Amino acid sequence: MSLWFTAHEVLIKTTLIYVLLAFSFQVVLRSGLFSFASVGFFGLGGYGSASLTLHGMPGPLALLLSVAGCLVLSILLALLLSRLRGLYLALSTVAFDLILGVVATNSGSVTGGPVGLFGVPATVSTAVLAVIVIVTIVLLSRLEHGPIGRSFELLRLNEDLALSVGIEVRRRRMVVFCISAVLGALAGGLDVFTFRTINPQTAGFALITTGLTMAVLGGIARWPGAVIGALIVVWLPSVISAIGDYRNVVDGTIIVLIVVFAPTGIVGLAQRGWTAVRRRRRGDGPGRSPDHPVFGHAPAGVAPNPAATGGQAL
Repeated sequence: MSLWFTAHEVLIKTTLIYVLLAFSFQVVLRSGLFSFASVGFFGLGGYGSASLTLHGMPGPLALLLSVAGCLVLSILLALLLSRLRGLYLALSTVAFDLILGVVATNSGSVTGGPVGLFGVPATVSTAVLAVIVIVTIVLLSRLEHGPIGRSFELLRLNEDLALSVGIEVRRRRMVVFCISAVLGALAGGLDVFTFRTINPQTAGFALITTGLTMAVLGGIARWPGAVIGALIVVWLPSVISAIGDYRNVVDGTIIVLIVVFAPTGIVGLAQRGWTAVRRRRRGDGPGRSPDHPVFGHAPAGVAPNPAATGGQAL
């Protein structure tokens, strides 16, 4: 067991970091926000942590200050983008990520330019990463099952109904945006402490597609979806590496099959299977699946708002 752990420790650490990144995508998609700004905060958290530790600051304090700075910036960005909806919000957050990449590439004295920063003195153990992920899971689980989490889902399903029952839509969406930013910054800082280097490509466009893939594959309705998505994205390439040049073909085919036949993610597919088993045990008919093709289902008596499923303003 110890030999297996030693041989796969890098993959295990990468999985734990990617779980945090997947959470940052999951929380915004679950509330109907098409925001990819967490990738930009991943880069900011990484560069901030690396720069501070290279100037002699202890790793934990550098990570804390970097995440706190990203939280402040996320509040300002949320205020700036508060009137944008759907595709416009998505494009704006992608532009935010790309702008940060350009700044990092052309700010050599601070960010190391295209080469980036390397030789970061701070490190993080697998045990510490696991504890951080577990604490995050506990907090997100309590949030999902609490009134705030249910209000987030209501925002996605029907914003007018949320307003009618007294939910402050704009404030709740800002809270979601900030949670996503903090998770992204935390993942970025831990990534730097794990691999001890960062460059503009670390938080490039490829990371946007990776984060979105993890959230969609696992499912956005519940926190286990992010964990499952991270496991698939990190471990699948190594599992099928034996097929050589056909690895990317098989990798892409598996992902497409999951998206086509399990549009609510693997967690949604498992929930439907468990519901079908319970109905058969009770002798009920198969019934009609209540799942929405992409983003879950509406509670009984609540008609989904078409605009909400297309993404809402902050």
